[in-house]
Amino acid sequence: MNLYQTSFLSTVRQFPDNTALYTQESSGTGNVTQVTTFSYQRLFELSQRWGNYIAHFNQEQSPVAVFGGRQWQMYAGILAILSTNNAYVPLNNKQPAKRNSKVLSQIDSQVLLVAENEEPTELLQLTTAALIVIYLGTNKPKWLTNKWHHQCFDVEELALVVATSSNSLIPSPTMTNKSHSLSEQLSAAESKLNTVNKNAYILFTSGSTGTPKGIAVSHKNIVNHLDRLDQLLQLQATDKVSQFFELSFDLSVHDMFSCWSKGATLYVIPSEQLMCPLAFIKRHKLTVFSGVASVLSFMDKLSLLKSQRLPHLRVSCFGGEKLLTNQALKWQQCAHNSRVINIYGPTECTITATYYELSDKQSITSASVPIGKALPGLSAILVTENKKITSVNTLAELYLAGDQLVEGYFQDNAKTQQAFITLATDQADPPIRYYRTGDIVYYNEQKNIVFHGRNDHQFKVSGHRVEAAEIEDVIVRFSNKITWCVVSPQTDTTGHTRIMAFVETAQVANPVIHSDNIDQAMITSLRKHCLQHLSAYMVPDEFILSPSLPRNISGKVDIKALLNNSNNGNKHYPKEVTPC
Repeated sequence: MNLYQTSFLSTVRQFPDNTALYTQESSGTGNVTQVTTFSYQRLFELSQRWGNYIAHFNQEQSPVAVFGGRQWQMYAGILAILSTNNAYVPLNNKQPAKRNSKVLSQIDSQVLLVAENEEPTELLQLTTAALIVIYLGTNKPKWLTNKWHHQCFDVEELALVVATSSNSLIPSPTMTNKSHSLSEQLSAAESKLNTVNKNAYILFTSGSTGTPKGIAVSHKNIVNHLDRLDQLLQLQATDKVSQFFELSFDLSVHDMFSCWSKGATLYVIPSEQLMCPLAFIKRHKLTVFSGVASVLSFMDKLSLLKSQRLPHLRVSCFGGEKLLTNQALKWQQCAHNSRVINIYGPTECTITATYYELSDKQSITSASVPIGKALPGLSAILVTENKKITSVNTLAELYLAGDQLVEGYFQDNAKTQQAFITLATDQADPPIRYYRTGDIVYYNEQKNIVFHGRNDHQFKVSGHRVEAAEIEDVIVRFSNKITWCVVSPQTDTTGHTRIMAFVETAQVANPVIHSDNIDQAMITSLRKHCLQHLSAYMVPDEFILSPSLPRNISGKVDIKALLNNSNNGNKHYPKEVTPC
């Protein structure tokens, strides 16, 4: 069970001439300057050639890091790493260099792939361990100084290999004979594959101590996930699939390999169009789209979710954050031929654990779309504060089990023991290993699971325990002009806790800052609404209206930036956003 074999090589054999990858570069004005496409055969052959170099320089078969955005070199590089039986570790070029340096030191990587036109200067300065850098470009990079011993190799799309060591580089490995037939090349590639290194990739999430937390996902984990998603989504070789998520975010794996396992085409959405991908989807007639709910809120406030604008879409998936019901319904009307599926799952359970598909037959009474039920073969239980499993409508923590659970956190037994526990759910059954998600959920009337909030998203006001998610739901229900809301406690110098509500409001046409009069009238009405639906101590002390809340690199609302921003009443449009 190997990801590269089951979800790529088998497809290359079946659909060699199908287009596997589409990327485009755009100017600052949004004009397309360069389009790059790869057939499955060409992408396979390139991954094999690059893989020969990676294997040659990575003698100890340690995880291989990749540094860049969503350039075509990153996709070919990931496949190349997997072809060598090694796990890939994506480093996000938008993250601080100190964070990426910590990741490199944790995985003890010997090889770093750098995409063309990337600037890893600060990262390399912080990295003291011996490291071989393979630059995936055609020109000598600016960051290559005299301190670096380097050697150029004449390989398609691969310009140089750079080493930190004072020793000369190992001679170039023997390349695959191009005269071999595709069938022979595939057989040779398959013969080299094994699962001695059982991990396919390692992703790092934020840690409470400031140290990134590594999650190693095995080939078995991800192949099992793809099998289940295949049954749910039923993708076809003729599909045009979006690639929305950053490669350091686990839903990117869903984008890539759910597509490549079927022979479909992966369309990489340009970074400047991520928050408003509607024009890209329409222009290329995409049939499958996956994204975060914040994208809907952004397009909703621009009044872009018009009925029947995206007739070609047949599958739409949203994950990574709470999906608001009113926005999901608007998207369903906009993409009127599309199934709309809300997917949920922590990285520790390999991308997707539960799902809910919108249907005309069932009305949704909650402010957010349910996360539904566990995928077939997985188990989801709700555990109360007193550690009792519940099946009634009450708030409880979500526990997950099944063959998609990872073994634990990379080289961190203490955190693993805290998050993964074994429970005896029935005396007649053997104990089951569960992952404690930290997410607070409840069952609705149809026994679908509804996401409520995080167990660490609670705070106390005047001795009362307050759930931020409850306040957020009430505020969102006030008006369809509210596209998002984040509630957070702030403690003043006297120790008094004030409740702050950051409210994103929809705008018509080109957004402008609200006038003070309009702001005040809305705040007054909003406060009355909250008093009608919440206890007095739960009503926010301050409402801050904004045409756009700040987003992070994954498109989700950046709560840290929100709280640290001293100009919360100003515009917060994402940088480099091309209008739809």
